[in-house]
Amino acid sequence: MAGGAARIVVGYDGSPDADAALVWAAESAAPRGRQVEVVVVGSAMDPVVGHFKEAEDRTVERRRSAARGRLEELGTVDGAVTVRRGPTVPELLRASSGAAMLVVGSSGHGLAAGSLTGSVSQHAARHAGCPVITVRPTRAAHARRIVVGIDGSAESAKALRFACERAQDTGERVTGVLAYASPTPRSLGLDDADIDRRVRRHEDAERTAAELCAGCAAEFPEVDLVHEAIGVRPSQLLVDCSATATLVVVGSRGRDAFTELLLGSVSQHVLQHAECPVAVVR
Repeated sequence: MAGGAARIVVGYDGSPDADAALVWAAESAAPRGRQVEVVVVGSAMDPVVGHFKEAEDRTVERRRSAARGRLEELGTVDGAVTVRRGPTVPELLRASSGAAMLVVGSSGHGLAAGSLTGSVSQHAARHAGCPVITVRPTRAAHARRIVVGIDGSAESAKALRFACERAQDTGERVTGVLAYASPTPRSLGLDDADIDRRVRRHEDAERTAAELCAGCAAEFPEVDLVHEAIGVRPSQLLVDCSATATLVVVGSRGRDAFTELLLGSVSQHVLQHAECPVAVVR
């Protein structure tokens, strides 16, 4: 993440999910004194069409007013609401340029002009120049850990660092999880050769996870950082872990295609199925 003065940008369309995103952003901004910029995106309306313009202006003003009121309720001192006109995702990407993160809800008001839909998080995570957090309901109300998908790549190292920086603010444990293989009929055999292969694969995965976490542990000695290597598919592992986490963090792409940590595979699956907020870091 950037320095303490960096903004947190929130996409807002007045839906309950967008409201949850705004609350998450405000709570995340407080420890570092970051500004929260709430962005309401409306139709470009070019050319202007009579009654449609009036209705759209009313909708945008209602959302802007609701966002302003919510910031005041949350006691967000350094908060601003801006209105942009144009396609939702490109406008959010432009607004988040240079930001610490972009926060969106997991779904919005549907296909109404200027609204946020479930596809926004997918597109934003693919193209944003900053971490994108999709706020989903947290299943475990009393969870106190952040889960990070790691695979030894530079991208997963960034994801782990993002998680540790957040844990500095929240006091939560960080668990780096490395999913190193999908069980196959052969790997489930009991002959000596299969057992040796499984042992070596597990040892290699443990070593990779330990080496990656060691660097962050040295940089963030006050963070409770642990790691696990488990022989299941990455998408399955991360979704399962999300049931007992406050946040799942993944890199925008992984070491190679076989790790499945590519946006559109693991990241996409986690964005759709996680039971807590998800951060995609690049």
